[in-house]
Amino acid sequence: MLSAVTFPLTDMNRSELQQQLVNDMIDGMDHKTMWQVLDSYMMESYDKYSDEELMEEVKEYYPHLLED
Repeated sequence: MLSAVTFPLTDMNRSELQQQLVNDMIDGMDHKTMWQVLDSYMMESYDKYSDEELMEEVKEYYPHLLED
């Protein structure tokens, strides 16, 4: 049985705990799940771009997407 953490998290131990949590979560994911997480993250990030910013990103890195 796991005992509850009874000490306050400092910035340093919170960061370490958070990194360990993320590492363990990723280690437990299959490729399909990783793909879904990355897709969601990237879509949320690009949702914050203006139309102009999105077009600049596409023009710079993936100009073939603008070809007919």
